[in-house]
Amino acid sequence: MNKAPASLTVATLSLLSSLAWPQDFFDSVATQTSTDELDLDSPWTHRIWLQQKTGYGWHTPSVAASRDQAALTRTESQLFGEVGWRQNAWRLQASGSLLHDWLPDLENWGAFSGYDFTEQQNQQRRWRMQLADTFVEWQDNDWWVKAGYQTLAWGESESLKITDVLARRDQRWPGQADLEKLRLPVPAVQVTWNNQLDWVTLIHPLPDRMPAAGDEFDPYVELRQQQSELSLIQEHETRPGFAIRWRQQWQGLDAQWMLADVASYESELTVFNSGPHGANVHLSPWRQQVLGGSAQWVKGSWLLRTEQALHNNVRVTQQNPQAPWQKTRQWRGMLGADFNGISDLLISAEYSWLYIKNRIPTLGEQRYQPAASGRIQYTLYNDRLTLEAYAQSITGDEGSLIRLQADWTVSDNFSVSLSAIEYDAQQADLLHPYRHNDSLLLSMRWGL
Repeated sequence: MNKAPASLTVATLSLLSSLAWPQDFFDSVATQTSTDELDLDSPWTHRIWLQQKTGYGWHTPSVAASRDQAALTRTESQLFGEVGWRQNAWRLQASGSLLHDWLPDLENWGAFSGYDFTEQQNQQRRWRMQLADTFVEWQDNDWWVKAGYQTLAWGESESLKITDVLARRDQRWPGQADLEKLRLPVPAVQVTWNNQLDWVTLIHPLPDRMPAAGDEFDPYVELRQQQSELSLIQEHETRPGFAIRWRQQWQGLDAQWMLADVASYESELTVFNSGPHGANVHLSPWRQQVLGGSAQWVKGSWLLRTEQALHNNVRVTQQNPQAPWQKTRQWRGMLGADFNGISDLLISAEYSWLYIKNRIPTLGEQRYQPAASGRIQYTLYNDRLTLEAYAQSITGDEGSLIRLQADWTVSDNFSVSLSAIEYDAQQADLLHPYRHNDSLLLSMRWGL
């Protein structure tokens, strides 16, 4: 079966959207807060850190984009700052980063000759400001209002996007970080009552952050090789999105139900015009409705969890790459379990699935598409060193990945992370063009 070149986006998005880690698993994630310099009487707080992230691809990519040999993939510096103010019922926060990838500079200086960069790559890697959570917040008795640029994390599935449909994602490096590090804030207003009922208005929907043309995980890398010139025209959704959620807690059991009418962060191919001088491709988000819920149940050393949702009006590719994408109704589900009954060891596994209720024979996707993931995490040296192994089978058996990672908190102000990511896919898999984009990633962070 021939896959549409544009459908490579689906594999990239499925891969990225799956890499999450439950943030409330028995409250076992260790956090460190230094109070030496905090003035508890001051309404002001601040946080600053500097991070250097270096990636190295040790294989030659199977589909040559910019890189056609083993070489560095990024040398990105990030300076993050956050300042907050609180007075009575009011709170203000502003945060953001200054980022720069030094690889193009190293090439210009003659210190790096791995590959040439496209204009879009140079633009994406140059000095830039990136806004993080920046908002105004008001809280009084049972009411809480938060307006501004904020990260909305409503789902917990590691292997499939089920109810987590409000947060944008950074799609540039699939599988190389967990979901909580890849979620991006969106302009929104959130109103909460009694810590149970949430209403969210997405003011201005924004697309996911995608790789630049020629990058390793460019979802259109094969199409670019087939066309002398490829022009991608991204259209945007202008209507606001809406979502409502009800949360309930019982002894040992947490549950939530949600309903959303939002624009997709993915894009469908709506127009494909091919000529002797190249092709013009129009990409557009679609409007989708999601009705779902999730639950977590603590039983001894076990955390049992599930997430289920009905997705309406989701677009999928057809076998003909130039045919319009088809509207579908999908049932997405997940069953998972986490175990922490062995000292300092955390074991997690989940099985998820996507079922297309109204599949027609010309669709490029199977009716039933399973996925699975597993994680083993071990902490030692007084929780300062964390060793982790993660494996995932992509939705629809479209490829898999393995990530090994070590995180070492050297001191309260300095930490180091080293990870190795390996991709695997068969000939017909959507992940196949990226199967040799394996990478080593070194990250160092200094608190300032």
